[in-house]
Amino acid sequence: MQHKIEAFSKDGDARVAASAMTATALASAAGSPFVARRSGKTDCGRVVFFIHGTPGTASDWEAVWRELAELGFDCERVALDRLGFGENAAGDSLEDWEGQLASFETVLQAEAQSERSLFIVGHSYGAALAAALAERLAVPGRLGGLVLVAGVLSPDEVQCRWYHRLLLIPYVSRLFPRHYVQSAKEMSAVTTYLAQLLRFWDRCKVPVTLLHGEEDRTIPFANSEYIASRLSGRNAKLVPVPGGGHALIQSHPKLIAKEIAALVAGDSVEKENKA
Repeated sequence: MQHKIEAFSKDGDARVAASAMTATALASAAGSPFVARRSGKTDCGRVVFFIHGTPGTASDWEAVWRELAELGFDCERVALDRLGFGENAAGDSLEDWEGQLASFETVLQAEAQSERSLFIVGHSYGAALAAALAERLAVPGRLGGLVLVAGVLSPDEVQCRWYHRLLLIPYVSRLFPRHYVQSAKEMSAVTTYLAQLLRFWDRCKVPVTLLHGEEDRTIPFANSEYIASRLSGRNAKLVPVPGGGHALIQSHPKLIAKEIAALVAGDSVEKENKA
């Protein structure tokens, strides 16, 4: 069984095409095949893994990837439709993190054998998963840093809203698309996982950039403030976005791309200094 790795963009944009997108097949672990996407060069010494929110798909990152290409950022970028969403909707719906993290590790299994630094970027619910993946992969020298956008991060905030609970009622859930129900399942369980992540934040030593819209009504700005406060003095950068809402990856892709490029560039300078 194979995982399908394909080009991120199909719109023929010359800037994105210049990022050397190629189709690659990865050996699968046990389970259903799933779709992932790659772009950029594999020989730059760094790889950036993107995790979308809930609901969502890998294509949510397209504007950010295009802005990265505009900046001349050519390091490899990897994303996938999380299990239960997009082209991987036919797979198992997994509100438990173990299955989701296992799928990420399968896509990144080649990286485990390489010397490249890994950077993880997550949006909304994907930011929480990014932190959980970082906890697993926090091998000294391997994890370069995190960029968390409008993240579901604080166990002290109310994450499961009335509409999530409504979608969990059996006769109501049958009236809505599967990905909305999957999203409600994820949000209903996330606070427990966020509390478990506190041990990671207390030990976290890698750079963390937090971008959050000050007018985000879906996942309040207090989520990123909470983590920035917890990481106070330990490589944390909080970037408030005045007037920004929750969909920053669509409304502010250039800002996000610049922060990703800056974080990766900082890692490059640090490694050159050590050399």
